[in-house]
Amino acid sequence: YKISESMFEDVILSFAASRQVPQCLGALVDMETNGYVPSRELLRKVAKKLSYDDKRLRYTQHILTGDDNANLLSTATMNSLLMGYGMKKNIQAAFDVFDSFQELGLKPDSNTVTFLMEILYFSTTMRFGRRSYAKDSLGREEIDDVVGEIDVVLSTMKEGDIEPTRHFYHEYVRLLCSLGLFEDGKLALEEAVSNNINLQVGTIFLLSVQCAHRGHFDMARDVARLAQTAGCGKQPTLLRRIN
Repeated sequence: YKISESMFEDVILSFAASRQVPQCLGALVDMETNGYVPSRELLRKVAKKLSYDDKRLRYTQHILTGDDNANLLSTATMNSLLMGYGMKKNIQAAFDVFDSFQELGLKPDSNTVTFLMEILYFSTTMRFGRRSYAKDSLGREEIDDVVGEIDVVLSTMKEGDIEPTRHFYHEYVRLLCSLGLFEDGKLALEEAVSNNINLQVGTIFLLSVQCAHRGHFDMARDVARLAQTAGCGKQPTLLRRIN
Protein backbone atom coordinates (compact mmCIF):
# COMPACT_ATOMS: atom_id res chain seq x y z
CA TYR A 1 0.00 0.00 0.00
CA LYS A 2 1.44 3.37 -1.03
CA ILE A 3 0.53 6.52 0.83
CA SER A 4 -1.03 9.07 -1.52
CA GLU A 5 0.27 12.59 -2.05
CA SER A 6 -2.83 14.11 -0.44
CA MET A 7 -2.38 11.91 2.65
CA PHE A 8 1.20 13.11 3.00
CA GLU A 9 0.02 16.71 2.71
CA ASP A 10 -2.64 16.19 5.38
CA VAL A 11 -0.13 14.62 7.77
CA ILE A 12 2.46 17.35 7.17
CA LEU A 13 -0.03 20.15 7.76
CA SER A 14 -1.41 18.40 10.84
CA PHE A 15 2.07 18.22 12.36
CA ALA A 16 2.73 21.85 11.40
CA ALA A 17 -0.53 23.03 12.96
CA SER A 18 0.22 21.21 16.21
CA ARG A 19 3.76 22.67 16.34
CA GLN A 20 5.42 19.27 16.01
CA VAL A 21 8.27 20.66 13.93
CA PRO A 22 10.57 17.60 13.69
CA GLN A 23 7.64 15.35 12.74
CA CYS A 24 6.49 17.88 10.12
CA LEU A 25 9.94 18.10 8.57
CA GLY A 26 10.36 14.34 8.70
CA ALA A 27 7.07 13.83 6.90
CA LEU A 28 8.20 16.26 4.19
CA VAL A 29 11.37 14.21 3.68
CA ASP A 30 9.32 10.98 3.64
CA MET A 31 7.07 12.50 1.00
CA GLU A 32 10.09 13.19 -1.22
CA THR A 33 11.51 9.72 -0.53
CA ASN A 34 8.25 8.24 -1.79
CA GLY A 35 8.65 10.03 -5.11
CA TYR A 36 6.43 13.06 -4.57
CA VAL A 37 7.54 16.65 -5.08
CA PRO A 38 6.11 18.92 -2.35
CA SER A 39 4.18 21.69 -4.06
CA ARG A 40 4.83 25.39 -3.68
CA GLU A 41 1.42 25.74 -2.02
CA LEU A 42 2.24 23.06 0.57
CA LEU A 43 5.62 24.59 1.41
CA ARG A 44 4.03 28.02 1.81
CA LYS A 45 1.51 26.58 4.26
CA VAL A 46 4.27 24.95 6.28
CA ALA A 47 6.30 28.18 6.16
CA LYS A 48 3.32 30.14 7.44
CA LYS A 49 3.04 27.86 10.46
CA LEU A 50 6.77 28.14 11.13
CA SER A 51 6.61 31.94 10.88
CA TYR A 52 4.12 32.34 13.71
CA ASP A 53 6.96 33.26 16.04
CA ASP A 54 10.71 33.80 15.90
CA LYS A 55 11.39 31.06 18.44
CA ARG A 56 9.82 28.41 16.20
CA LEU A 57 11.87 29.58 13.23
CA ARG A 58 15.11 29.51 15.23
CA TYR A 59 14.26 26.05 16.53
CA THR A 60 13.58 24.82 12.99
CA GLN A 61 16.89 26.24 11.80
CA HIS A 62 18.70 24.63 14.73
CA ILE A 63 17.42 21.15 14.04
CA LEU A 64 17.96 21.44 10.28
CA THR A 65 21.50 22.78 10.44
CA GLY A 66 22.67 20.87 13.50
CA ASP A 67 25.07 17.93 13.43
CA ASP A 68 22.35 15.29 13.66
CA ASN A 69 20.14 16.53 10.81
CA ALA A 70 20.52 13.95 8.06
CA ASN A 71 17.01 12.52 8.39
CA LEU A 72 15.30 15.94 8.30
CA LEU A 73 17.39 17.86 5.81
CA SER A 74 16.21 18.36 2.23
CA THR A 75 15.67 21.16 -0.25
CA ALA A 76 11.97 21.14 0.61
CA THR A 77 12.48 21.47 4.37
CA MET A 78 15.02 24.26 3.88
CA ASN A 79 12.68 26.01 1.43
CA SER A 80 10.01 26.01 4.15
CA LEU A 81 12.44 27.61 6.59
CA LEU A 82 13.61 30.12 3.96
CA MET A 83 10.06 31.23 3.21
CA GLY A 84 9.16 31.21 6.90
CA TYR A 85 11.79 33.85 7.55
CA GLY A 86 10.56 35.70 4.47
CA MET A 87 6.99 35.78 5.75
CA LYS A 88 8.34 37.09 9.06
CA LYS A 89 10.09 39.83 7.03
CA ASN A 90 13.47 38.74 8.40
CA ILE A 91 15.23 39.21 5.09
CA GLN A 92 18.79 38.70 6.31
CA ALA A 93 17.90 35.41 8.02
CA ALA A 94 16.16 34.21 4.86
CA PHE A 95 19.27 34.86 2.76
CA ASP A 96 21.46 33.28 5.43
CA VAL A 97 19.39 30.11 4.98
CA PHE A 98 19.86 30.34 1.23
CA ASP A 99 23.62 30.82 1.65
CA SER A 100 23.78 27.61 3.72
CA PHE A 101 22.41 25.41 0.90
CA GLN A 102 25.80 24.73 -0.63
CA GLU A 103 27.45 24.12 2.74
CA LEU A 104 24.76 21.56 3.56
CA GLY A 105 25.08 19.85 0.18
CA LEU A 106 21.65 20.92 -1.07
CA LYS A 107 20.68 22.10 -4.53
CA PRO A 108 18.21 24.99 -4.84
CA ASP A 109 15.13 24.27 -6.96
CA SER A 110 12.37 26.25 -8.64
CA ASN A 111 10.64 26.83 -5.30
CA THR A 112 13.86 28.21 -3.80
CA VAL A 113 14.32 30.86 -6.49
CA THR A 114 10.61 31.73 -6.56
CA PHE A 115 10.61 32.26 -2.80
CA LEU A 116 13.77 34.38 -3.09
CA MET A 117 12.10 36.66 -5.64
CA GLU A 118 9.10 37.01 -3.34
CA ILE A 119 11.37 37.79 -0.40
CA LEU A 120 13.20 40.42 -2.46
CA TYR A 121 9.81 42.00 -3.15
CA PHE A 122 9.13 42.05 0.62
CA SER A 123 12.55 43.64 1.13
CA THR A 124 11.91 46.29 -1.52
CA THR A 125 8.55 47.29 -0.06
CA MET A 126 10.10 47.48 3.42
CA ARG A 127 12.88 49.75 2.14
CA PHE A 128 10.98 51.96 -0.27
CA GLY A 129 7.30 51.45 0.53
CA ARG A 130 4.71 49.81 -1.69
CA ARG A 131 5.49 50.89 -5.23
CA SER A 132 2.32 49.73 -6.98
CA TYR A 133 0.98 52.65 -9.00
CA ALA A 134 3.64 54.98 -7.58
CA LYS A 135 3.89 58.24 -9.49
CA ASP A 136 7.57 58.84 -8.71
CA SER A 137 10.60 56.77 -9.64
CA LEU A 138 13.30 55.26 -7.48
CA GLY A 139 16.83 56.55 -7.83
CA ARG A 140 19.32 54.67 -10.01
CA GLU A 141 21.43 53.67 -7.01
CA GLU A 142 18.41 52.25 -5.18
CA ILE A 143 17.37 50.29 -8.26
CA ASP A 144 20.88 48.97 -8.86
CA ASP A 145 21.08 47.64 -5.30
CA VAL A 146 18.01 45.45 -5.85
CA VAL A 147 19.04 44.49 -9.39
CA GLY A 148 22.31 43.16 -7.97
CA GLU A 149 20.30 40.91 -5.64
CA ILE A 150 18.09 39.80 -8.53
CA ASP A 151 21.20 38.88 -10.51
CA VAL A 152 22.30 36.56 -7.68
CA VAL A 153 19.03 34.65 -8.01
CA LEU A 154 19.23 34.53 -11.81
CA SER A 155 22.84 33.30 -11.61
CA THR A 156 21.75 30.56 -9.21
CA MET A 157 19.16 29.45 -11.76
CA LYS A 158 21.69 29.41 -14.58
CA GLU A 159 24.33 27.53 -12.58
CA GLY A 160 21.82 25.00 -11.27
CA ASP A 161 19.96 24.61 -14.57
CA ILE A 162 16.72 25.55 -12.78
CA GLU A 163 13.75 26.03 -15.08
CA PRO A 164 11.53 29.03 -14.21
CA THR A 165 7.85 28.38 -13.53
CA ARG A 166 4.76 30.53 -13.95
CA HIS A 167 4.99 31.31 -10.22
CA PHE A 168 8.59 32.43 -10.63
CA TYR A 169 7.66 34.79 -13.44
CA HIS A 170 4.85 36.28 -11.39
CA GLU A 171 7.16 37.11 -8.47
CA TYR A 172 9.91 38.31 -10.83
CA VAL A 173 7.59 40.64 -12.74
CA ARG A 174 6.00 41.93 -9.54
CA LEU A 175 9.46 42.81 -8.23
CA LEU A 176 10.45 44.50 -11.49
CA CYS A 177 7.23 46.53 -11.42
CA SER A 178 8.00 47.70 -7.89
CA LEU A 179 11.30 49.07 -9.25
CA GLY A 180 9.66 50.71 -12.25
CA LEU A 181 11.50 48.37 -14.63
CA PHE A 182 8.53 47.78 -16.91
CA GLU A 183 10.53 47.10 -20.06
CA ASP A 184 12.46 44.37 -18.22
CA GLY A 185 9.15 42.95 -17.03
CA LYS A 186 7.84 42.87 -20.59
CA LEU A 187 11.01 41.11 -21.77
CA ALA A 188 10.60 38.55 -18.99
CA LEU A 189 7.03 37.77 -20.08
CA GLU A 190 8.09 37.50 -23.72
CA GLU A 191 10.79 35.05 -22.63
CA ALA A 192 8.21 33.01 -20.74
CA VAL A 193 5.89 32.91 -23.74
CA SER A 194 8.73 31.85 -26.04
CA ASN A 195 9.47 29.00 -23.62
CA ASN A 196 5.81 27.86 -23.73
CA ILE A 197 5.12 28.67 -20.09
CA ASN A 198 1.45 29.20 -19.33
CA LEU A 199 1.51 32.41 -17.35
CA GLN A 200 -1.01 33.42 -14.71
CA VAL A 201 -3.47 35.95 -16.06
CA GLY A 202 -2.79 38.01 -12.92
CA THR A 203 0.81 38.44 -14.04
CA ILE A 204 -0.34 39.90 -17.37
CA PHE A 205 -2.80 42.22 -15.63
CA LEU A 206 -0.20 43.32 -13.07
CA LEU A 207 2.35 44.50 -15.62
CA SER A 208 -0.11 45.84 -18.18
CA VAL A 209 -2.10 47.95 -15.73
CA GLN A 210 0.99 49.36 -14.04
CA CYS A 211 2.48 50.28 -17.42
CA ALA A 212 -0.73 52.12 -18.28
CA HIS A 213 -0.78 53.86 -14.90
CA ARG A 214 2.68 55.28 -15.59
CA GLY A 215 1.63 56.42 -19.07
CA HIS A 216 3.30 53.64 -21.06
CA PHE A 217 0.15 52.85 -23.03
CA ASP A 218 1.77 51.17 -26.05
CA MET A 219 3.72 48.86 -23.77
CA ALA A 220 0.58 48.16 -21.74
CA ARG A 221 -1.29 47.11 -24.90
CA ASP A 222 1.64 44.95 -26.05
CA VAL A 223 1.65 43.14 -22.70
CA ALA A 224 -2.12 42.68 -22.79
CA ARG A 225 -1.86 41.13 -26.24
CA LEU A 226 0.59 38.56 -24.87
CA ALA A 227 -2.25 37.04 -22.84
CA GLN A 228 -3.62 34.81 -25.58
CA THR A 229 -0.16 33.55 -26.60
CA ALA A 230 0.61 32.92 -22.93
CA GLY A 231 -2.37 30.60 -22.57
CA CYS A 232 -4.58 33.10 -20.74
CA GLY A 233 -7.06 33.68 -23.57
CA LYS A 234 -8.11 37.04 -24.97
CA GLN A 235 -8.48 39.80 -22.38
CA PRO A 236 -10.87 42.38 -23.87
CA THR A 237 -11.63 43.79 -20.42
CA LEU A 238 -7.96 44.53 -19.86
CA LEU A 239 -7.61 46.26 -23.23
CA ARG A 240 -10.71 48.35 -22.56
CA ARG A 241 -9.31 49.32 -19.16
CA ILE A 242 -6.06 50.50 -20.78
CA ASN A 243 -7.87 52.45 -23.47
